[in-house]
Amino acid sequence: MDFSLSSTNDASVSVLRLRDDGSNWPDYEPRIRRALGSKGLWEHVSGTALVPQWYAIVANISMLADGTTAATKDQVKTREDQVKKYNKESNLAQHVILSMTSPRLGAKIKNLTTAKEMWDIMKADATEKSTLFLLDAEDMLLSMRCSDSSDPKTHLTEIKAHFKLMVQRRDSLTEMGSTLSDT
Repeated sequence: MDFSLSSTNDASVSVLRLRDDGSNWPDYEPRIRRALGSKGLWEHVSGTALVPQWYAIVANISMLADGTTAATKDQVKTREDQVKKYNKESNLAQHVILSMTSPRLGAKIKNLTTAKEMWDIMKADATEKSTLFLLDAEDMLLSMRCSDSSDPKTHLTEIKAHFKLMVQRRDSLTEMGSTLSDT
């Protein structure tokens, strides 16, 4: 299942959903970074988005940072628009993250208040696995076998698919902290 980000002005961007076991994290993570980046949302996930601050209110008047100059109506409106834009993008980034996770992981992160907090929990869930989990995954990789086929073209296609899956599984294990060598 995948998720699509689109708007009326830009092309649609689709990303595959993160599997519950995190096994597709090495492929998922760079794709979601680029998808969110293309929509101007990655800063919210990385925690680098600048949070616009409301003007200080003194005697019911919006004041600039110097504390003595009143903000004009245009300045107040501009700041209000900046705050709304920030909140809209922040909520969209959180929505995308929730939409890209399993119900189990979604339940863990749904009450967090920032996209960065959600991302950090999601990343840890996908990459920090127990030793027992890693041993089972390594055993699955080591026990993989490619079936034989009498047709050379079919066999070559099966071998290519087999090696591609092996590389994906090895990359996933490496992301989770396994120390498998290329051999």
